[in-house]
Amino acid sequence: MPAFDYHKGIHTILTTPLHDDYEIDFAGLEQNTAFGADSNAHALVVLGTQGEFPTFSTEERKQIIRSTVEAADGKKAVVAGTSHSNTREALELTQYAQEVGAAGVLVTPPYFSQVTWEGVYGHFKTLSDEADIDIWIYNAPERAGFNTTPAHLVELSELDNVVAVKQASRNIMELEQTVSLVGDRLTIFGGSEAMMWPCFALGMVGSSTTGATFMPQYFVDMYEAAVERRWDDGAALYERLAPLRRLAAAKGHAAVVKAASELVGLAGGPVRPPLTTPSADELADLKSILSDLGVL
Repeated sequence: MPAFDYHKGIHTILTTPLHDDYEIDFAGLEQNTAFGADSNAHALVVLGTQGEFPTFSTEERKQIIRSTVEAADGKKAVVAGTSHSNTREALELTQYAQEVGAAGVLVTPPYFSQVTWEGVYGHFKTLSDEADIDIWIYNAPERAGFNTTPAHLVELSELDNVVAVKQASRNIMELEQTVSLVGDRLTIFGGSEAMMWPCFALGMVGSSTTGATFMPQYFVDMYEAAVERRWDDGAALYERLAPLRRLAAAKGHAAVVKAASELVGLAGGPVRPPLTTPSADELADLKSILSDLGVL
């Protein structure tokens, strides 16, 4: 596997294209992956939240991971989402991602089960001990049902293969404390497009974004503005995204990005139930929003 410098910048969270019958569109996934691999984004994330990972079986997830790594063709690091509420399943997926050549895995705490901190630590320790791949901890408390606090991250940073955290907390104090407490031990990424610019301003070294599936350069430009301390330029780019953020919040992020992808010639399709696919009327403003962003 090539060595990638992917602990910075913009990570594109790929959507998972589907056919109208909700089966995986592997040709579309390969098309979108190739597009991302040729972009200036720094890595590709497969089976992140907006990749709809909870709607796929373990075998489907393996197929999606393999297809993405193969389509990236060594041009970009691929980070595979291997979250699962079952530690054994998470380990199986993590070991598989390692086997097929992913650079890292993105893992939430076990979800739904109302786990204790002891259980969460044991989950990540098992993955670190029994696989040899970069582990990116994904803290999304609203989704996972467990908040991996900055104090927890200090303990997790001592595990051999834990190298980074995608911090999707909406608590500004926890965002700052993550940088100040573990920024010298772990790569710290922002985990929410809505908080991307504030996260850069706090000192995080990158962010992941689903919008980069179809407009990666826009987000790369924002990241570079932060690196070069062109604060006004970066803030202006962030503010221009507000209409797209509002539409995605109202109609579903994956669904909106899939529709936008189709408008620029990439693959999209519906979202898989229980997620709901918005109607054309519900997305009537999307073309004008993308035109205002310079995408169309």
